[in-house]
Amino acid sequence: MIKCENLKKVYPVKKSKGYEALTEVDLEIKAGDFLSITGPSGCGKSTLLHILGFLDNPSGGKYFFQGKNVTSFNDRKRSMLRREKIGFIFQSFNLLPRFSASANIMLPMLYAGVEKSEALERSYKLLEDVGLKGKENNSALELSGGECQRVAMARAIANKPELIIADEPTGNLDSKTGKNVMALLKKLNGEGLTVIMVTHDNELAKIASKIIVMKDGRIEKTVGR
Repeated sequence: MIKCENLKKVYPVKKSKGYEALTEVDLEIKAGDFLSITGPSGCGKSTLLHILGFLDNPSGGKYFFQGKNVTSFNDRKRSMLRREKIGFIFQSFNLLPRFSASANIMLPMLYAGVEKSEALERSYKLLEDVGLKGKENNSALELSGGECQRVAMARAIANKPELIIADEPTGNLDSKTGKNVMALLKKLNGEGLTVIMVTHDNELAKIASKIIVMKDGRIEKTVGR
């Protein structure tokens, strides 16, 4: 699904050559993989995730997605790939607080042109799938952190993506709730979705089939297949 060759990312800094957040990153991810990315703060985890999720472009190297060289895609093409291929799960949930759970899940479907009645029906089914049946009309303000993250996960798969990108998905949750969220991610992976997750928690990272450890913008080591 994904192949990176000598990937580099440099952020401009006044009166210097810039800050090199990624250096010589080579990476392959097969369809159906569950990859965890770990390492200390500032090691390049989120930068790599943003490039893989088409939220940013690399400064050098090549990025292939499903066999296509997407390295220099413009904003429009990257936006289309995000909408059609990728579901995002963030640490801060990124839900609209006063919208209902079902309305939050419906939004990406409506943006993709799905009929409102179909989007509503699918949102109810997705909420049932993540264990939130009966919470359809509760706003995000009325839900616990764990419930908000499950709504965010349901929203991430609303448009039937092929890749899930999760940035510290358990960062704002207690350990028990975090394990429940990880179990849901594992279930989605078991159903065929490719999952790429950034986490600081080495124990949670072990649920993945493959772990890469980053340091100073480079992949220091790889564990697993």
